[in-house]
Amino acid sequence: MKKLLILWSILGLAIIYISCGGSGDSSSSGTTKVTINLGERSAISKEKSGIFKETATIPAEVVSIRFTISAPDMVTIQKVIEVAGRTVISETFEIPNGQNRLIVVEALDARGNVIYRGETTINLTGSAVTVRIILESTAPPVIEYVDLFPSDAVIENDATVLSFQINNSGNVAADNVLVYVLYADWYGISTCESLTVPSIPAGGSVSQSIRASYPVYMINDYKIIVDPQNTILETNEDNNVACAWDLDHCNAPPPTNCP
Repeated sequence: MKKLLILWSILGLAIIYISCGGSGDSSSSGTTKVTINLGERSAISKEKSGIFKETATIPAEVVSIRFTISAPDMVTIQKVIEVAGRTVISETFEIPNGQNRLIVVEALDARGNVIYRGETTINLTGSAVTVRIILESTAPPVIEYVDLFPSDAVIENDATVLSFQINNSGNVAADNVLVYVLYADWYGISTCESLTVPSIPAGGSVSQSIRASYPVYMINDYKIIVDPQNTILETNEDNNVACAWDLDHCNAPPPTNCP
């Protein structure tokens, strides 16, 4: 009987220990309320008030936002919302407590393509958390470039006018473009004249011409050099010359002095 009483006492203590939770950490169980804000109603700069890094408003091509919350020790949470008529987006989730909860927010177009994205990682212990995420474009950055080249010249008006074009196949305009025009006149004297083109539009051309003091000796005796001093960074530096002269003149470097 005494042994039975001792046994019942031990069993009772064990039940009390279990009901009190023992020595386990209660913060590792349960969930945390997490509010994810995309943008705020603010008149500050777009970096502080916009949903998207590139723009302060939701781009027209964005039709929905997808939230994905995941971690190795939890079931993935996913939610998709429509953005029509919304400028500020705020969603609240109950997320299991734990470390390294990955929150990914994606902006989708009408075809379901991800065109903007943002993410963050947080640790949750039960205290409510507010997270703000800025979405950035997933498109590769546009590389700006300039590529200048001259056209062949047309010699007119009794061989006294050389007409040509300066072309820009790049995607940005080129400003203050220096051009050298070299030619031999009727008396065999080589002349160099310079001109500056104020601006050549992206993917465009600008027509130019010079009037020689004396007629050009032969229709093939000229050389046009665009950006002779290499002050403009181009994707192709090997197409800056149009030459219809002898090899010595065509292969010669640009002159150091050209009025």
